Amino acid sequence: MATDVPMMEVIDPDSAQLEKLVAPQAAPRKYEIVHRNLLTFGYAHASALYGLYLVCTSAKWQSIFFLYILLVLSTIGITAGAHRLWTHKAYKAKMPLQIILMLMNSLAFQNTATDWVRDHRLHHKYSDTDADPHNATRGFFYSHIGWLLVRKHPEVKKGASSST
Repeated sequence: MATDVPMMEVIDPDSAQLEKLVAPQAAPRKYEIVHRNLLTFGYAHASALYGLYLVCTSAKWQSIFFLYILLVLSTIGITAGAHRLWTHKAYKAKMPLQIILMLMNSLAFQNTATDWVRDHRLHHKYSDTDADPHNATRGFFYSHIGWLLVRKHPEVKKGASSST
């Protein structure tokens, strides 16, 4: 019985020489710091520390409850809105819900929803390459916050313009 489909070979792991996989490496680059972002993040973290001090010393329970509600709403805005709805298109939402999620997303202070979606889609499309906005091969700090403190790599800008 002849078929056009090639037969798959069974590879014996003991006898086969498998190629060692190497994770992609980020090319060395000189970072150009965005001073405005550095000052903004510095101020936000200093304010958060002061807020934590106030929570422990003099804040009313109503203020702490309000803080918790804002935290939950901003988390839903990022996870259900920017991430699941707009980045991954995991579900469809009518306009009123989209507006609510966009407002909740803005509570998180993680740029606009469109910027968040663009960067996250680029991250999935070009994962761990120079075109990935938060390339993990540049290290833990860079992939979590450092990428927000420096100018985007030219490959990220190329990837963003080719994706539109």
